[in-house]
Amino acid sequence: MADIQDQIHDQLSRRNFLGQSGAGLGAIALASLLNPANLFGGAIGASTLGENPAVGKPHFPPKVKRVIYLFQSGAPSQLDLFDYKPKLEAMWGQDLPESVRKGQRLTGMTAGQSKFPLAASTFKFAQHGIGQMWMSELLPHTSRIANDLTFIRSMNTEAINHDPAVTFFQTGSQQAGRPSFGSWISYGLGSDNQNMPAFVVLLSKGRDGDQPLYAKLWSNGFLPSVHQGVVFRSGPDPVYYLNNPPGINRSSRRRMLDY
Repeated sequence: MADIQDQIHDQLSRRNFLGQSGAGLGAIALASLLNPANLFGGAIGASTLGENPAVGKPHFPPKVKRVIYLFQSGAPSQLDLFDYKPKLEAMWGQDLPESVRKGQRLTGMTAGQSKFPLAASTFKFAQHGIGQMWMSELLPHTSRIANDLTFIRSMNTEAINHDPAVTFFQTGSQQAGRPSFGSWISYGLGSDNQNMPAFVVLLSKGRDGDQPLYAKLWSNGFLPSVHQGVVFRSGPDPVYYLNNPPGINRSSRRRMLDY
């Protein structure tokens, strides 16, 4: 009986387990490094990146590989760029009709005004490309590639102030807490590499008086945190905590993580 117990103990020991499974674990690690898609039976996309039963999967398979979304806060108005309003020119100087305002509240900056005169763009517009898209003289180079562009003029928001309007265009809601545009793309497309973020954020250096950009604009909201945007900053440390601080070496940080 003692011999049988010793044999069972040897088979269940940690040393015996690691000795017998070392080759298998090594093969799995090698396969993961060489071609993770084969290891998991397919591309590492929306079906594997941060999969959460409570969230589920996208309704339709993605058709695009990547998305570059440029949000140019503080850029010229669309009325001066590509949204030509000939009726606005005809109504120049007239008071804002009630059919447009619809009882909408005023901001603190305009509360003292008794009238709200209309004003059209001061720049000249012309049609370009096969689709005869209207663009102003401010876009001489963009107008040359009009056939490669799609203009969406149906987007609007009822927000008066900049911050809720910006939040709406980034998340679909004026209230903070919803997943951002990039988080939904990350959720739908996934990532081809488990070790790299699917959603990165590049911020330009601001100028005095610019609209502030908050982390809520690239937040994952109620989606899993893997879909949170990773901010790349300018300077020697684009991503925090990847480089060792002065005076601390790699082994010290490793011991801290292992502790």
